[in-house]
Amino acid sequence: MEHLLVHLPYEAKVAGPVQFRWMYPFERFLYHLKKKVKNKACVEASICNAYIVEEVTTFASYYFEPHVQCKRRRAGRNDEGPIDPNCKSFSIFNYLGRPSGACQFRCLTGEERQAAHTYILLNCPEVEPYFQIFQNSMYGLPPNEFDRLCDEQFAAWFKTYVHSNHDQVEEQGLLYYLSWGPQSSIRSWPAYFINGTKKNRGTLEGYSISTRGSL
Repeated sequence: MEHLLVHLPYEAKVAGPVQFRWMYPFERFLYHLKKKVKNKACVEASICNAYIVEEVTTFASYYFEPHVQCKRRRAGRNDEGPIDPNCKSFSIFNYLGRPSGACQFRCLTGEERQAAHTYILLNCPEVEPYFQIFQNSMYGLPPNEFDRLCDEQFAAWFKTYVHSNHDQVEEQGLLYYLSWGPQSSIRSWPAYFINGTKKNRGTLEGYSISTRGSL
């Protein structure tokens, strides 16, 4: 296996990202086909017959009435439903999800708190106009240098800007609370279901935003 470490970087450099050339999708599809075999004496016929039935029923399901439930309309196992349009909060917090496993409490380090705050600000569409102001103030910097300063300074700059222009900032209350960043004391779960997928990374952090407001 020591040769694997030698060849993988070269292979990635020559052939590109692995997701465009790996065999796992085909292996999963072959597993799907093998489950259709009911008569081991006629393996090919069983697969062909079951596959044709599946194609016909899927095609017919497009003509069902809206109230008719079928496999194509069935929500995914990890699907928690659409975004709530009536939620009076930032769009980044409107995604429905649910935790899995035992909840634990712990305190964030300074680096974790800043990273979480910066991530939320950079992925919140309501903050985009203020990010453009910050970007214009750093005009002329190389991209790598700007990215480094953005990670280190944008959260603090946003807090200072919102507090200094509190009367002129749109959505004053929400942006004011958002500028304070996440709480230091947070809840942690082993996994979290969101956007139709299961996020499972050792420890997944659930952040409660703002120490001076409840969003």
